[in-house]
Amino acid sequence: MVGSGLGELSSNYHTFRPRGRVIQIEADLGKLESNHPALGIHADARNALSALLDAVSERRDPAGAESVRTVLAKVRARIAAQDLTLEQRVLASVRDALPAASPSFWDMTILAYWAWSAWPGPMHSGQGAGGLGYAFPAALGAAAADRTKPVLAVSGDGGAMYSLAELATARQYDLPVTWLIVDDGGYGILREYMTDAFGEATGTELSRPDFVALSESFGVPAVRTTPESLREDLAGALAAPGPSVVVLPALLRMFAPTHL
Repeated sequence: MVGSGLGELSSNYHTFRPRGRVIQIEADLGKLESNHPALGIHADARNALSALLDAVSERRDPAGAESVRTVLAKVRARIAAQDLTLEQRVLASVRDALPAASPSFWDMTILAYWAWSAWPGPMHSGQGAGGLGYAFPAALGAAAADRTKPVLAVSGDGGAMYSLAELATARQYDLPVTWLIVDDGGYGILREYMTDAFGEATGTELSRPDFVALSESFGVPAVRTTPESLREDLAGALAAPGPSVVVLPALLRMFAPTHL
């Protein structure tokens, strides 16, 4: 296991049951062997894997590709049975709108939970820490380091509330960041967790601003979109110079945990 703390999500809610011994390579000493018994190797992933390549020989598994196809077919069938076409359509629209070379930064929001296992390339998220407010400031940093390509940040309305002041930074330095805010009226993932566990949610609904009007008050162009127009609106925002905001009012749902 390389670069995973084997926390709640990456261990499938702590149902991870390996058939053999786990060897965990992790740069963060605090995560090493903290959630699962393992032979811990405290190292940077790049350095550790480079050393392993020098020490081992290639071993092919003739059944490997078929095993992967079987697992993917089971996953697709499970998702298809849950009436989650809206969520898949929204994620596909984001994938299609973002240029292949552009980085993306994700808050802890339901759309990010979908993206973790379905995003076709590198993505940056605050999954390990589980905190809110990471995506937009991190995207601004990436844009400041390289202005040659647009950068995408994705937040829910709850996560966006942590970073609204950075709209001033984006405008002042004219950074090429597009901020997609999925507005579901509160802490959507916590709403689902609490409703599933207790039958109702408490403290998950939020008073929040008109994100479009607020962005425009900073001089940042903003648009309110729909699932049907998301691909076009997001692509247009990413293609325009400087910062922009795209607000998607939508109630997205999580897929059912695989351990239940």
